Amino acid sequence: MVSGARSGAGGLVAADLVETHCPFCALNCGLRLEVTRNRVTDMSTWPESPLTSGALCIKGRLAHEQVHHPERLTRPLLRTGNDFTEIDWDEAFSRTVRGFTKIADKRGRDANAVLSGGSLTNEKVYLIGKLARLGLGTRHVDYNGRFCMSSAAAANMTAFGRDRMMTPLAELQRADVAVIVGANLSAAFPVRIPPLIDGIRKRGGRVVVIDPRASRFVKPDDLHLPIRPSTDAVLFGGLLREIAEQGLVDTEFVANRTSGFNEAIAAVQSLTLERVASICDIAPELVREAATVIAGTRSAMWLHGRGPEQQIGGVDNVLALINVGLACGHVGRPGAGINMLTGQRNGQGGREWGQRCNQLPAGRNIENAEHREVVADRWGIDEESLPGAGRTYVEILEMAGRGEIKGLLSICTNMSVSAPDLHSVGEQMAALDHVVVVDPFFSESARHADIVFPGSVFAEESGTITTIEGRVVRIDQAVSPVPGLSDLDILRELGERFGVGDQFAFESAEMVFDEMRAVSAGGPVDYAGITWERLRSEPGVFWPCPSLDHPGTPQLYTERFAHPDGRARFHPLAPLDESVEHVDELVLTTGRVLSQFLSGNQTMRISGLDRRATAPVLEVHPTTARRVGLEEGELAQVSSKLASSVLAWTANADLRTDTVFLPYHWPECNRLIAADLDPISGIPGFKYTAISLAPAPGGSDPAADGAVPVGGFTYS
Repeated sequence: MVSGARSGAGGLVAADLVETHCPFCALNCGLRLEVTRNRVTDMSTWPESPLTSGALCIKGRLAHEQVHHPERLTRPLLRTGNDFTEIDWDEAFSRTVRGFTKIADKRGRDANAVLSGGSLTNEKVYLIGKLARLGLGTRHVDYNGRFCMSSAAAANMTAFGRDRMMTPLAELQRADVAVIVGANLSAAFPVRIPPLIDGIRKRGGRVVVIDPRASRFVKPDDLHLPIRPSTDAVLFGGLLREIAEQGLVDTEFVANRTSGFNEAIAAVQSLTLERVASICDIAPELVREAATVIAGTRSAMWLHGRGPEQQIGGVDNVLALINVGLACGHVGRPGAGINMLTGQRNGQGGREWGQRCNQLPAGRNIENAEHREVVADRWGIDEESLPGAGRTYVEILEMAGRGEIKGLLSICTNMSVSAPDLHSVGEQMAALDHVVVVDPFFSESARHADIVFPGSVFAEESGTITTIEGRVVRIDQAVSPVPGLSDLDILRELGERFGVGDQFAFESAEMVFDEMRAVSAGGPVDYAGITWERLRSEPGVFWPCPSLDHPGTPQLYTERFAHPDGRARFHPLAPLDESVEHVDELVLTTGRVLSQFLSGNQTMRISGLDRRATAPVLEVHPTTARRVGLEEGELAQVSSKLASSVLAWTANADLRTDTVFLPYHWPECNRLIAADLDPISGIPGFKYTAISLAPAPGGSDPAADGAVPVGGFTYS
């Protein structure tokens, strides 16, 4: 049980240990914070915590060091020229609301926008969406999950009718085959998933890895398909055709539980083994073997990450992958599932509770009349007062650059590192008249702010998180917020000052959660049966959970899919046109390193993490390095159509020779990436950028290459 948790609106219960969850990835590994005199002094493991049973990676073991970090913001800041000055809370709130109100009065409410983060608690996500629509009255609210989960979410809604991992990760213990598509398990999910994959190998099962880069978790006996970047849909179309040719389709499952199979098969008839092998640049024998292995069992677990998703064809890539899994019947049975790997701490809950541009709370569609009426009724407002769908994250920034949006409220998202085409982002942020940032630390994006509010960190708040599996867990406050007010306090005060205080009359996160449960009842994302206390007496609860006596739903789709007819949808995806050829170019792809997270605004301040990865290092195949003249110990210059970055580099023989890899935690990466978007999901194409590579001229110093350090301002 919890010791040291906040009790309602009162103070902290005297205790030494508080059970909570890591603030970084979507595994939400459990940990115990050691508290002495209202300070977090250390952490220890929590062996009874759900999913990971106390296991922690290096980020989790050091996460507590951010709580009382000397660089924490403790007072609101006001821009004064190129510097910032501390001001009191009342002035910060007054200036914030006055700035947004002035813009709305002059240009209309949609001239303001809100951008937020996927690591926030469900309660904060819910209040951010509510504040945007009822307080600012704008339709333009979106979040940084647009950069990672939006393609998978769109594909899952289209194919299955629901956006959630369908199978608990523990089912890997019963799988015969794991299919890992574009996911670096070693860097992204090191403490739980790789050991489960090892279990499949030990039982004599197979691991199929589809990725241009072989990460550390890939073993010599695995079946690795190092496809040419951007050819994912072609490979999956070819696999679908080959599985049908081999007579391995689960015809009973397809007939009884799906629709559209014949059309999907017809669309891929030109994708012969030879053509797929040529386009994807792999041996035809690999394609044939992959089809045989994948379709040779009904107990296969698919795990797909950002590889197929962060492309301008990301939704089609995931739909093509789903076509193969459905044809094999890899759904609703032990050891099987077609599962997306959520990345951010609350990437799942972050896309459920109303901070997306097209969404109301509990997964309701803001353009659906019935959904609008339900939410309006439960909020006690007129349905007509709810704005419609807004624009996505990158589109909001582009609108700012064109002068269509003039005010921006940014909460725990760092677009000056994480967004594509960073040169344009700088211009877009500079074009805004009123920028308000909420963040625990002074980020690169805060350089553009007029007002900066000091945000809270994980140990200073209570709330709920929805994990990678769709399991709702509870986090408990360990210490008082260093700035004095929490993020919930800030949102509540802003709601009051925007004149909708009755919609924000919450004294605790538990009160917010109770309203969320009531709003969700009967909806696409139903938390109605999940109570605050239940989240401590049980190891989390899987939604949907529609009633107090409902056990929750760990495994989806055992009998029906979420579409009204109960069937999953195949999608006919036309193969690559015969005239399309891949030019002879180097391709930049991006991803994580283990010790850093997102833009590094937290992890780069923790010395034990930062010294493990102090700067971006480009990975290059040794053959490619020799071809372009890179010498060991010298710097490389990477150039795209937008910009150049000078970087240290290292050889990696586990990459394709036409592919280089760069971690995205530093600005040197996304300054190279164009703001080209998937037309359905709005995700940028982070995984494919044509680049040139050469030795850096004159041995340039990367520090002088225009990179912006974390922080960068002093204030008085």
